[in-house]
Amino acid sequence: MKRFYECTFIVNPGLDDGQIENTVKMAEDTIVKNGGEIVNIEQIGRRRLAYPIAKKHNGFYITVEFEAEGRIIEKVERFLTLDENVMRYLTVSLDHRELDAKRNRTALALQERNREERKGGDAKSDDKNEKKDPPASDSKDEKKDAVASEDKAEDKAEEKDA
Repeated sequence: MKRFYECTFIVNPGLDDGQIENTVKMAEDTIVKNGGEIVNIEQIGRRRLAYPIAKKHNGFYITVEFEAEGRIIEKVERFLTLDENVMRYLTVSLDHRELDAKRNRTALALQERNREERKGGDAKSDDKNEKKDPPASDSKDEKKDAVASEDKAEDKAEEKDA
């Protein structure tokens, strides 16, 4: 029975982009060669690690979503273990609820981007015809300041409790 899996792995950030692509391609080939079907590959990019791994503070994150039989997981993880460019990996099985939620989040994010693009296009046409209202950034800045002051107050309260 085929199930959905998500494998996230961290590649050494000191490699060239071509070497990183080669490592991703080899992982992809390992999945396909063993009967898996790749659904999505997301290259998250370079990120700071939570803790140093092999004296490195950054890593290049890649997430591969695929559908496969459970028996190929050990082959994929064996490849990731033996590849010296892969610093860490994690493979999880996704159930249908998680898949649906992830797809909904992706669809909502896409809709939001489309709305923002349309608003940006409308703002350009409005700008030609008449003056726009002053930007609402002041209210955003006020909200940020309010959140920052709340955080400071919480920190002081924690210090007093400690």
